[in-house]
Amino acid sequence: MARPFVSPDPKDRSVNEPTFVVSAPQVLGLHNQSQLNEKKERVVDSVKDWYVKEMLNQGWSKATFHGNQCVLEATVKLDPPKKA
Repeated sequence: MARPFVSPDPKDRSVNEPTFVVSAPQVLGLHNQSQLNEKKERVVDSVKDWYVKEMLNQGWSKATFHGNQCVLEATVKLDPPKKA
């Protein structure tokens, strides 16, 4: 049995790397795993809309598609240094 698709975690991002690029197979895999009665073979507009909503619900600040790949962006802030 194949491993299930897992959404990227926005908490795993850092100030140096606040974004994550999700490939088309990952987008489709997560969609088809979650939407059993609506399986798709291509990243079409309905898949893009579903994926963006899903990623925003999971805590990503921004999700934008560039072709059939999705760029996820997390808001990461630096805490000011503590005074001694």
